[in-house]
Amino acid sequence: MTHDQSITFAITDVHVHLQDKRFGETWDETARYLERARERGVVRCVCAATSPADWNRTAQIARHFSNVIPTFGVHPWFYDKISGDWLAPLKMLLDSTFVNDFNARPALGEVGLDFVVRKCDENVKKNQEETLRAQLQLADERAIPVVMHSVRANERVLACMKEFSNVPVWLLHGWNATANDVERACELGAFFSFSKRNVSPHAKRGRETVALVPRDKILLESDGPTPVPPNGYDVDDPNWQTKVVQTRGQEGFLLDEPASVLATGREIAAIRNMDVDDFFRQIEVNERRFFAHWRALE
Repeated sequence: MTHDQSITFAITDVHVHLQDKRFGETWDETARYLERARERGVVRCVCAATSPADWNRTAQIARHFSNVIPTFGVHPWFYDKISGDWLAPLKMLLDSTFVNDFNARPALGEVGLDFVVRKCDENVKKNQEETLRAQLQLADERAIPVVMHSVRANERVLACMKEFSNVPVWLLHGWNATANDVERACELGAFFSFSKRNVSPHAKRGRETVALVPRDKILLESDGPTPVPPNGYDVDDPNWQTKVVQTRGQEGFLLDEPASVLATGREIAAIRNMDVDDFFRQIEVNERRFFAHWRALE
């Protein structure tokens, strides 16, 4: 199967940030990305908010496009940007009704822990985890899914999820992990989604994780546009930023767009030595199992 061949599958970009203005200032601009994806067989998107600053726009997008499911939460990069009773509006959004193709209520996300952000001392780690736990309590009370970010924090994330056992299913997106981490996450009900950054030639740990995850737990994401921590990363590679800066193709579209999950799927199939058609059929099955846990609209 080549990029230009017709796709007969209907799959989902399970993690994208359509609220980012790089996807367009107007509905028409955002719609162009969704239509490009639909033409290639990517018919739905899960749009993950990251902080109170983008909750409203995420809600607007979900109400405007029926093939978009919203998630709302505070990303660990922005734990220090919240103030006042920030949980109250988050509760309202998690209990909101959005008319969408999935007949599904919002999930919690993107939340998590990131222990590689710059100046991440013990106090930062403590505050991140307090923010995460407050949000997981909301998900646990509502029995809704969770979209999780975990960077160099797998042990703490797994420990947290073990405590909130009423969360019906959760998504570890763009994860790097050991075989033991993967096994423990699966026991706690996790699915795993990967973008093309996870399977690029220089992403050694990402490719290793892709090979470890059970085939019935894999999902696809674009994670577009390419996220960049507001204060940078504490990493050994001085060129890390040049590897993640978002670029556009010749037509002017972001490269990490929903349609890009097809190329990611083909690369994962190659890593796992699977037939491409068989792989995409498996993705469809995995999605049905994953989304079966999302609460239906009343």
